[in-house]
Amino acid sequence: MPETADVVVIGGGCTGTSVAMRLAQRGVKKVVLLEKNYLASGPTGKSIANIVGYTSVEPMMKVIQRSIQIVKNFKEDIGGDPGMVPTTRLRLAPEKNRKELEADAKWQKKLGVNLRMLSREDVKELMPQLNTDGVGAAIQYLDSCYLNPVATTGAYANRARDLGAEIREETEVTGIKVSGGKIRSVVTSKGEISTRAVVVATGPWSPRIGRMVGIELPIEPKRVESCFFLRPWDFRGVIPTVHNMAKGHMFRGEGEDIMIGFAIEAFLSPERLVKDPDKFSEDIGEPIVKMWLGEIPQLFPPMKRTSYRGGHASLYDCSPDESPILGKVPEVEGLYLCCGWSGIGFQQSMATGEVLAELITEDKASLIDWTIFSLNRFKEGRLIPRAWGFH
Repeated sequence: MPETADVVVIGGGCTGTSVAMRLAQRGVKKVVLLEKNYLASGPTGKSIANIVGYTSVEPMMKVIQRSIQIVKNFKEDIGGDPGMVPTTRLRLAPEKNRKELEADAKWQKKLGVNLRMLSREDVKELMPQLNTDGVGAAIQYLDSCYLNPVATTGAYANRARDLGAEIREETEVTGIKVSGGKIRSVVTSKGEISTRAVVVATGPWSPRIGRMVGIELPIEPKRVESCFFLRPWDFRGVIPTVHNMAKGHMFRGEGEDIMIGFAIEAFLSPERLVKDPDKFSEDIGEPIVKMWLGEIPQLFPPMKRTSYRGGHASLYDCSPDESPILGKVPEVEGLYLCCGWSGIGFQQSMATGEVLAELITEDKASLIDWTIFSLNRFKEGRLIPRAWGFH
């Protein structure tokens, strides 16, 4: 006889552990989380773990704002230390985009985002090391920060265990049995678990899990790189995270000595597509390092004295409209999706756990209308406007 669980969560990143913890907190008697490797071994562990205050999709904005609230009260709500480093975030735009940036700021303020508009002079005063040539205006997001993604995931897992959930690492899902259009069990490398509810929080591996129940998830794994550079002696300390919209690049500190360079737009290009998420190189190519060594000093002149300190590649689980696939699947009763985050899954995982847990236990989601993000939107032509352009 297979063992029985009320809900099986597949995926041991921050999203999966958040969902498991919130389900257990809501009184679900037996929650089992399955991770084929170990917690945070996938994209979560390689995340730059930013918590930023904006997007152009209103329901997603609500999720982000709720995540920020959770982060601020993390020790009281979850327990443990997520390694939060408050940084604020600068979103820089050229003069030609000033009006769009101002419109964004006005709309975001109405939704409760803690921000302020900055002139070029304000930016220079805030961050003297920054070359403000070409900067027309900026928004400073005052609640932005970054976390330690491994510590955050571990804190959720520990709290989930305390509440009675089971976390099973090195347990791969090899099949899901469906009968009469309903989830019946999950087959793993260590045995079968009878259940009526499954949460798919497996990022780039989600299409593989979807095929186990006969559905196609329009998710493409795409390669992204983070490069680390040593800051010179006169450019140390905690610095604001900088999003240079003119080039689609982002920079943030790591501790007090390192700067990370990250190309936000890069994952959109077709050559970034990865066929098998189990078979891709995590190494950084020399051309990418050379690009950053030429690019970074243009924005941060002191970084002409930098040196490369390593990097790694990771994967985004990209949906066709770069917004998540969330919620129930009508064709398979008991199947819940939480994937396709296109690079913003970590920062929203705190609130996503609450949304999924409420949906599973009460068949509703108080924070957002989850159907906006349903899988059916692609068949129905309801694609969501791109989340990271101007509102």
